[in-house]
Amino acid sequence: MNSWRFITLETHDGYWNMALDEAILQSVIENKSPNTIRLYKWSPSTVSIGRNQSLLSEVDLNFIKKNGFNVVRRITGGGAVFHDEYREITYSIVCRLEFLEKLNAKSVMEQFEIIEMGIISGLQFYGLKPEKGIIHCPAIFLEDKKFSGNAQLRRKRHILQHGTILLELDPELMYSALKAPYNVSKSRMVRSVYSKCTGIKEHLESYNEQDFQSSLKKGFETTLKITSMENYFTEHELRLAKKLVYTKYRDKNWLRKYE
Repeated sequence: MNSWRFITLETHDGYWNMALDEAILQSVIENKSPNTIRLYKWSPSTVSIGRNQSLLSEVDLNFIKKNGFNVVRRITGGGAVFHDEYREITYSIVCRLEFLEKLNAKSVMEQFEIIEMGIISGLQFYGLKPEKGIIHCPAIFLEDKKFSGNAQLRRKRHILQHGTILLELDPELMYSALKAPYNVSKSRMVRSVYSKCTGIKEHLESYNEQDFQSSLKKGFETTLKITSMENYFTEHELRLAKKLVYTKYRDKNWLRKYE
């Protein structure tokens, strides 16, 4: 279990990104794929809502449609997230729980945190000084401001954890796609994001995507005590993901299941 697959940064739409994460999870469960780290971006920009959230309570569908954005329901928990195609990288990890338990990460929080430590270590290799913390969910901070939120699913003694790595902020755009909480103004939410969140580029003199990706890979390898080989999706995963796109992630019944 110490030899993992690393799928390098790619860009897909929201339906494909969520279908690929689930397809990897199912394939690892079936022992058809190895434990996997994946990096990806979103195009067009996408809102993802947690598996138990109400679509209409969280998302401005008129704004989404007007701007040609996607909206998808995740299989993981947590809150609604705006994934900006220009300002974010997302990571996902799929592995057997047994692997994390052997690293002495036995509780849900410990398992969240050991995966987060891969991000923290990667950013340390890139010259930053992030710290773990919690705002609603396990998160990662730079200078007391959040730049990474994370969500998780457990299935048949396996785990899928994915999360954001904010490169830059655009709270005005974020809270045009997302609805502010009841009785809270959009302007207040925008101010709150500026005060509580950050993008890593604000803390760097320069940013190179390939170097950053390499640092993340090294961070996960160091934290999880693994080696990782760059590889691609299997044909089985791609077939399963294609099926999931059309039978689940594009299906209005899945998206609107709580309306």
